Amino acid sequence: MITARLSAPAYELGEYADPVTELPELLADPRAAAELTAPAAGFDTYRWSDAPVGELMAAAAQRTLGEAGVPGDEVDLVLLATDSLPPGRSAHRDVAELLAEAGLTRATASTLSLMDCATAMAAVGTAASLVRDGSARHVLVVSGDLADRATGGERIVAGGAAIASDAAATALVSATAAGLPVLGMAHHTAPEPVREDSPRRQLASRIAAHRELFARLADRHPFKPEEVRAVLPSNFARNVLEIYLSDVGYGGARLALGNVGRIAHCLGSDPLINLADRLAEAKTGGPAQEDRAEDRLILLGAGISHLAAVLLGARPLPAVERAGEGAG
Repeated sequence: MITARLSAPAYELGEYADPVTELPELLADPRAAAELTAPAAGFDTYRWSDAPVGELMAAAAQRTLGEAGVPGDEVDLVLLATDSLPPGRSAHRDVAELLAEAGLTRATASTLSLMDCATAMAAVGTAASLVRDGSARHVLVVSGDLADRATGGERIVAGGAAIASDAAATALVSATAAGLPVLGMAHHTAPEPVREDSPRRQLASRIAAHRELFARLADRHPFKPEEVRAVLPSNFARNVLEIYLSDVGYGGARLALGNVGRIAHCLGSDPLINLADRLAEAKTGGPAQEDRAEDRLILLGAGISHLAAVLLGARPLPAVERAGEGAG
């Protein structure tokens, strides 16, 4: 069976960075402001853009293809995980412009949606399946959203547990490019919480959902919790993530929380952004430098009622030479 590799994650943040304390929602609610900016939650800066989401996506895609060493005209399929495309035929125009700008001249594009901030991880899992069965050699996963479109302009999201930023992230899922082996994917959907539910009941429901997700992931590809070097999650408030992930054995130092304050919650793009930063830090002596072949990483995308996780090998596999290449 072909091993799918996740190669060259990259991202483009909204071009403006502002303190979250300047958000109208927090200026109008000092209590919420105090809770979200306290060290326990960790929010400090959010990013926003006045460019179309396609511009952020194209910049990230070009970076991914350049780093992966795969020409754009060799990509078979582009999977877009976004809620920020315009309605109707305008979306087709914007996607065509994105493909042209990134040099994706032979790729077919399709969208995934309805899973909120878990959609991008479902897209990675779908891409890996297509590569494994030989339907595609290279699939570009493109995530990106603008709060003005994806959340109706609201910046306080996830039931008050996160502050939304504008950004895009990409990764190539490939049969041949160097990258981290994609070992498995699992997802979980539960009914959306209702206002009448008590906070305790909502918390219990979210904890149960995470338990079920991680049980499904281990069932798809058995692994031991001690093999997991890091969980790279959606950037919710740090204390909220600690509750959810500590319950399933992944709190503390293994939970990547450094970007909560730096970029806030970039909706579906967070896990790929966090992975890109981890891999970049490895080149300068970061924790990923010590990852072993038997170690694992988990990408975790979370929405209000949806969860999706991708299990990766922590050490990259080398590129595979195609027939006729490398001969002198």
